[in-house]
Amino acid sequence: MMRAQLRAYRADFLIAVGYLILPLLLYGSVTLGPRTMIPADVLFQWSPWNAAAAEFNALPPHNALIADLAIQNTPWKQFALDSLSSGEIPLWNPDLFAGAPFLANGQHSMLYPFSILFLVLPITKAYGWFALSQVWLAGLSMYAFGRILGLRRGGAGAGRPGH
Repeated sequence: MMRAQLRAYRADFLIAVGYLILPLLLYGSVTLGPRTMIPADVLFQWSPWNAAAAEFNALPPHNALIADLAIQNTPWKQFALDSLSSGEIPLWNPDLFAGAPFLANGQHSMLYPFSILFLVLPITKAYGWFALSQVWLAGLSMYAFGRILGLRRGGAGAGRPGH
């Protein structure tokens, strides 16, 4: 009985590792590699960076909406990191207009458990690991839900019932 349970847990563990390896292949260049998910090249569409756009062969972004990550979210992460490292809880951000509530605004995701990655990794790498962790968590949740519904491991692992 005990041996069968260990085999079952071993199979579940291997599936969880598989769900980690697959997104690591997808996000390898922004986790273990030299790239980042921060679209810093979108800054070339505004002054003063647009003066250097030709030098770097920077083209206008295909989707300007991704600029939020570079001009809004990354500074929020840095502000939270700076505040916490100086021993302060970032309740108020004095850098926005005449000041604005920070912790009460949930867009920074500072209180989300996986945001701990932004405290222990460089911000440029934390975005890649954060994205990978969310895909991994989605896969694990799908697997667990399939098992709760009574699917076998293969069906739950593939996200579909077996025939």
